[in-house]
Parts: sequence; C-alpha cells; structure tokens
Amino acid sequence: MENKINAFSRRSFLKSGMILTAGLPMMKAYPMVASVTNHPVLTEVDDSLFDLFRNPPGTAKPFVRWWWNGDKLSADEILRELDVMKEAGIGGVEINPIAFPGGDDLAIPSLQWLSPEWIEMVKVALKGADERGIICDIIVGSGWPFGAEILEGDDRSQLITLSSRKITGPGKITVDLAKIKDDAKPKIGFPWKGMDIDIYALCIAPLKMEKVVKPVWLDVDVSNNSVEIYAPEGEHILYALVKVTGFQAVINGAPGAAGPVLNHYSKTATEKFLNRMSDNLFPQIRGLKGFRAMFCDSMELEGANWCPDYIEEFKRRRGYDIKPYLPYVLYKVGHMGHIERGGDITQLSGEAQEEVSRVRYDFFTTCMEIITDRFLKTYTEWCNKHGFKSRMQPYGNEFHPLEASLPIDIPECETWIWGGANKETGYNQIDFVNQPSPTNVNKFVASAVHYAGKKIVSCEEITNTSMVFNISLEQVKICGDQSNLSGVNHSVLHGFNYTPLEAPFPGWIRYGTFFNERNPWWPYFKQWSAYKARVSVILQETEAFADIAVMHPLADMWTIHGPQRDPFPGLQYPPYQYKVWEGIHKNGNSCDYTCESIIQKSKAANGLLTYGNRSYNTLILLEVETMQPATAKALANFAAKGGKIIFVGKEPHKSPGLVNHSKNDKAVASTIAAMKKSYQSRIFTVEPPAGKGENIIEWFAGVQQQCGIRPYMQIDRPHKAVSQIRHRAAGREIFFICNASQDERIALNASFPDIKGVPSLWDAETGVRRPLPNDKTLRIDLPPATSQLIVFEESTVAPLISAAPDKPEKTDAKTLTDWTLRLEHINGTKKTIRIETPFDLADNETTFSFAGQAYYEKKLDNATGYHWLDLGRVYGVSEVTLDGVSLGNKWYGRHLYAIPGDASGKTLQIKIATTVGNYLKSSPNNAVGQAWVRDKSRTHTGLVGPVRLI
Repeated sequence: MENKINAFSRRSFLKSGMILTAGLPMMKAYPMVASVTNHPVLTEVDDSLFDLFRNPPGTAKPFVRWWWNGDKLSADEILRELDVMKEAGIGGVEINPIAFPGGDDLAIPSLQWLSPEWIEMVKVALKGADERGIICDIIVGSGWPFGAEILEGDDRSQLITLSSRKITGPGKITVDLAKIKDDAKPKIGFPWKGMDIDIYALCIAPLKMEKVVKPVWLDVDVSNNSVEIYAPEGEHILYALVKVTGFQAVINGAPGAAGPVLNHYSKTATEKFLNRMSDNLFPQIRGLKGFRAMFCDSMELEGANWCPDYIEEFKRRRGYDIKPYLPYVLYKVGHMGHIERGGDITQLSGEAQEEVSRVRYDFFTTCMEIITDRFLKTYTEWCNKHGFKSRMQPYGNEFHPLEASLPIDIPECETWIWGGANKETGYNQIDFVNQPSPTNVNKFVASAVHYAGKKIVSCEEITNTSMVFNISLEQVKICGDQSNLSGVNHSVLHGFNYTPLEAPFPGWIRYGTFFNERNPWWPYFKQWSAYKARVSVILQETEAFADIAVMHPLADMWTIHGPQRDPFPGLQYPPYQYKVWEGIHKNGNSCDYTCESIIQKSKAANGLLTYGNRSYNTLILLEVETMQPATAKALANFAAKGGKIIFVGKEPHKSPGLVNHSKNDKAVASTIAAMKKSYQSRIFTVEPPAGKGENIIEWFAGVQQQCGIRPYMQIDRPHKAVSQIRHRAAGREIFFICNASQDERIALNASFPDIKGVPSLWDAETGVRRPLPNDKTLRIDLPPATSQLIVFEESTVAPLISAAPDKPEKTDAKTLTDWTLRLEHINGTKKTIRIETPFDLADNETTFSFAGQAYYEKKLDNATGYHWLDLGRVYGVSEVTLDGVSLGNKWYGRHLYAIPGDASGKTLQIKIATTVGNYLKSSPNNAVGQAWVRDKSRTHTGLVGPVRLI
C-alpha cells in the first residue's frame, strides 16, 4: 500500500498535514475537572518567541560530545573541526578527552591531561569556539566515573560485598581467606589493577531465620591466608564481609586522567579531585570566555556503597546500628552493581524477612543521602564557585532517580538508538514504535527540572553502540523527536570524534552515530540541526504542561529488591512502570513524575496539587504499598481539597524503614482508609496494565473513562506510533505531535475543546508559520517520521504566510522505468549500470558494499498533466534535479517533489546519499569499521521506489 511506506514533502505536509474535516466522528464525552494553569494567559502576544523560532540562538542548537581521542591534538585540527561543526549548525561542544580508540594514530603523540601542552589546546579551542559563536562545556577529568591516578587509600571507591557458604557443626573448620577474597572480587567491566581486597569481618548466622538473630562475629586474625573457626552444632551460614577499595578504573580515561575511581561518598576526596582541575586549568584560561558548564558523565559506580565512617553516618541518620544487619542486607556484587545470585545465604521468612527488608531500605537511602550531601552538592558548589554551571547525569544505583537532579544546574538524561539484526529478514532494524529511544530516566530528570524551576533538560542523544555506521538522517530525526516527547529540550549529540582527515577511513571512532564530514549524508545534516534548534528553542522558552502526576513505588522496590542501575535497570517494578507515561501522552494528557518529598512539600487547593509553578488535578500511584505517614497525610489533604487520586493495582498500607515502623504503618493505613471513605467519588482503584504494558494505550483510555480524566487533546483513535506534548506561554498553547513509524502514515481526528486561540502550523524546517482552520477539531495527517508544531494564539500576530494551493495528485500514476545508475563510491571508485527499475542496493551482491552517492538518471518522455514526482521508498537522503535545475532534497518522510509543467523531454536526476555500514561490513581489513559491525545483517540502501509521476 503506497501510503504505508511514504511520507509527505514540505508542501504536501501543509496540504494534508492539518485540515478541517466536516462531519468528524463524535469525540468521547469527558467530565469537567480542575483546570491546570501554570502561567497566566494574557490577551496580547509578544512575538519574540516566533523571532527566536526563526533564528534560534546557539543555546538551542544541538551540542556535540567532542571526543578528544587520545588527546592527540593539534591547534590546526581543532580549528578545522570547529569550522566543520559551525557549518553544520552545531551550537556547542563538550570537550571530552578520552582514551584513544584504536586504529592508525598517525604517530601523533598523546598530550597528558592538565599538562601545559594540553592546556594550550584547551585555550585554542575556547578562543576558536568563541570566534565562531560556539558554546563550550568540558568534562571534569576524562571518561567516567570521576577518577585519577592521584587518588590513594580511602579516596578511592569502596564497597562491602559478601562471600558466604553453608557450614555444619559442631567442629573446627579451616577457612581459606584467599579463596574468599577471590570469590568476593567484584566482576566488573573495568577493574583497577591496584584494588585492595580486605576481610572486613567474619560471622556465623542461622541457615533459616523467622525472627532476626544477631550474627556471631568471629574474633580472628584476618591478616593470615587462612583461619580456623569453630562451628556450633547444626547448619549455619558463614559470612565474610569483604571490603574492596579502589576496585574500579576510570572507563576510557585519557592519559593523565585515568586511574582508580573516586570515592563519591567522601567530600574530602571529591574536593581533592575537583581542585586538581581548578588549580591547574582555571587560572590559565582567565581572560577567555570560558566554559558554560562542567560536565559529569555516567555515574556507573559498579555498586560502590561504603566509606570509612558509614557505620557512624548510618546511626546518626537512621537512629540504630546497621552492623548486626549487614550480612542480611548486603549481597555479592556483580557487574554494574547488580546482585550476583547463587550463593548460600540465610533463608528469611516471617518477621525476619519483614525486618531485614526495612533495614535494606534504610541502608540504601542512607547511601543516597551521603552521596547527595558529599558529592552532588559539593560538585555543584565547586562549579558555581568558579563561575560555571554544573551539568551531570545524576542517576544509578546510588541516586534517587528524581531528587538527585534537583541540586544540579543542568541535569542530563539519555536517549539511545536501539537496533540490530532482524533474524527473519537478515537486515538491520530499528523499531521506534515498540522500542522507543528515551531511557527510563528521561522523565525523572525532566520532571526534576520542572520542579526546580530550571530551564534546560539536557540529553546525551542519539547514543549508539550497535549501529554506528548504519543510521540514516531520518532515524536521527525520529530518535530526537522521541527524546523531546520524553521532556528533553536540548540535545548533546553522541558524538563528534576528533579525527584528522589523514586518518584512514572512517577515522578515529570512539563511540556514537557517525556524525562526521566523511558520512555521505553529512552535507544535509545542517537541515536536521536547524529543525532541531527550532523545536528546542520553543521547548526551552515555554513551560511544559502536565495535568497528571505519577508516583512510582520506589520505597517498595528499594525495600524488596534494592535500587536499580538506571538507565538500564536490572528489573522494573512493576514491569510496566515506564510505559505508563507513554499511555498518558498518547491518549491526550501529559504527566510529570513525582515522589514523596515533592508531594509532602506541595500545596492542595481547588482540586489541584501544586509545587512551585507545577499543578496537577490527578495523582496516579503505581502499585504503591509503602509510603511515609506525611505522604499519606498529604494525599488525604489533596483529596479533601478536590483532587483526584488513582491507585493502580495496590493501595498504600505501610511505611518504609525500621524505626517506629509499627506506629507508622498504622498511621499510613488509617489515613488512606479514612480518605477513601470520606472522598469516595475522587478516589479510584484500577487494575494494572497487562504484562509489561503492551496494552498501555487501551489501558489508560479505560482509566480515563473509569476515573473521569478529561484529556486536553481528545483523539478519536490513539495510535501507538503517535504521541504529543503540550507547552504554554503567555497567550499561546503549543502542541508537538510526532509519528515514530518509519513506514505507516497515520491520520487522526483531534479535538481541543478547552484550548483558546487560533491555530497555526509552525514549520520547524523552514522557520515560517502558516494558518490552520480556525476550529477546535482538526484532522491531523502524519506521514512516516513526521512531526508537527501546532500553536494556538489568542491575539493577532504578524500576518501568516499562506501556502499556495497544491495541485492534485493524479490517480493514474505513471511508473518510471529504464534508468542509468551511476555509483560514486566513497572509496573513489565509480561504475555505471543500466537497470529497469530501482532496487535495494543491499539485495544485490554486486552493489551490497556500496556507500556514497548514487545517481539515477533518465529522460522524461511524457510528463504532461503530472504535477508530482514520488520516489517511493528511499533509504537515504534524496536530491532531485531536472536538466540540472534543483527541485530540492528530502531527508526524511515521503520523498515527493513538485515538477514544472514543462518537464517533458528533460533529464531527471535523482541523487541518493547512503549510509556506510554495508561498505564497512564488507571490508574485513578495516579494523576500525569491523569493530562496530558485529553481525552479518545488512542495512537497506538506496532508492527502492517505485518512482512514479502522479
């Protein structure tokens, strides 16, 4: 079916993208609820927002992570690459020294981090960027997490892990301490060669336990290779608590900035690490414009959970001694801090299981509090002290997924390209619809930015470790659009590799999508960056709207399972938890995530729960059983003031933590019970979604009906590929609507019954706006990969640009055959072949390895009466000329071109810019390329068609 595999051109986008349709189906009836207003709506519109939209500032343009590979730097190359990025529409760079990735280094020596020579290159970059209007950030140190060779002793990361086994008494047992240390050694990806492994304590505990029994601590000399212990009668568990110090190396640290990872639980160690950079670099860059922000990359701390004063800190914060519980709450630490299963441990049941679970919650929340106080706050204070903002990815096992972003000036999340081989077809596949690009942390980070009243939701975007050379510009667009839908308003692309042109193709590749001038589609990249900048500036300069707040069962998860390693959690609790926001948005509402501390500090009035400038008329709790009494009290107050509360699957009935838990449990249970009894019309309990949320759209549509949730955008047929967000500004209501499908054209009817103003379409590709029918119900036509920015404005603005009426598409399409195909390979070779009809170049063994520019040419015999050229399916960027006169180019969606009335007899040329993955896949001697081509699958390439006149 033609419409299923094509998307509209810019003109057709206007023609069919938004039209008023008479006789639209009746929309569902929804009750009136409390109106959510974050900013006052004015009657006069300041057109400065549109001025920014037309000409976005550098702060809205995409940034790039600029990997300084191996710090093999020269001033000339730094300036050359800044010119390349400036020309491509890049607004900023994050200087990121990193280990050399391999390949031909051209015998260029590496500069040591913070050496005078390296600092001179930083100065060149700062001055060159300033001259070109490019903004600079810089990573603190190199690689991730923070670390350096200067760190020694307890300044290095620490963890307490377990080794345990069953023993039987009575009798003496010889314990091989060396074997225990080896067993407990954490299995991590980047171990530090100088790690210290010490036996912290040995103890004996029951094999089974219904009530907590304190372990028997063994007084033995653990400095020996083995010790002899006495096992009492019966079966027991012998626990060895093993302290590992300096266990992790900086991942991909550049020369001079590698070494062991910092102990993030130590303020002293943190300041020592940070001051090394500020003492050496900052005085040397005075007089230059300097950096916007200091950056802290992924907090992959591999399960770090300890510092020398942890026992004392725990008692001070929680009010009891943690040591008797350590054998029961700790676990054998595996990769990325995940629990390594399989060892013998005490089997808990009854009161013991409940008590230990509560202590586990206390243990992990204490870790989070210490790292927040000693690292997060210290880091931001250091940045601000020196005149810079803090930018950071503040999530992982050791961080509250929402609260950790609050003290950071520019919190950052991650949006990835997920893809791989389709085993049935043998081709690479990216399924944006069923496997969206945003990670689970995006919504947490964006929500924290909203609560903190900050402006920028930064994102490491288009992160790509599996299909580096196979990504099209269209896929970059879809991935970035989905990122925006998750709350992101600024992109830091992953990334731009520092690589001299002299380096053999494809150059020095550390990571990331192949954003490089050697990529055949790079000349068109500036069109995406201009589009992205316009979308970003609108989202940055307006306020994200949400009428629903969603609370996750964090206390329950931490109590039962422990925190997860975000953004790639080992489990999701409940399994559908990160699908709920998608169901909400795809059904015409919007949401923020919330948490207990935010709820407790919120104010309730007139049916709204308000924190700062955020207000919600509905609060949804996802299988929350555990909460603090103060949270339950805040919920009851919200219900009393007219708010709506929805419990999904379960209801709160207990409190977290050990101290006073019986009293607190009763307080929570009684508060919730009284609330339900008093406000039955506003309190709902609904069934959870099935499985992992496969039916999330239908599920939330049912919740809307059951609980009387009124969507502001009432959609007749919600679709899993289509989502939306809403923003507000004085006198304007803004909707960003996207189709994530690469194949399917989707039409829907949407009603905006409560939205004031006249709608217009703001075209983010061109920076112009065009009128839409002045009606509250619109038909929205979304071809593949298409997005629309619809703005309702309450007052008259500058005259809108009206599109000229489009000529109709003819129903008797004419398929074009008999082509000359000229293939100009990036390796410099050329060949010309005759073909009857275009085909997927990856399907044919003689063209499979092609990468570069493919030219399809023919003479148009009789084009009279036809107005459009439809290229059909295209894998790549297309550009069309007629007798050498350009008809434009298309880098996503439907490749449809308007043709002049005198096209007959003229030579038609269609140029396709491809990706380079197939070429590198077929180049076994290219070590760099082969390192990123990990399977035998192919990538669709070229013009497939059918090419038709319509």
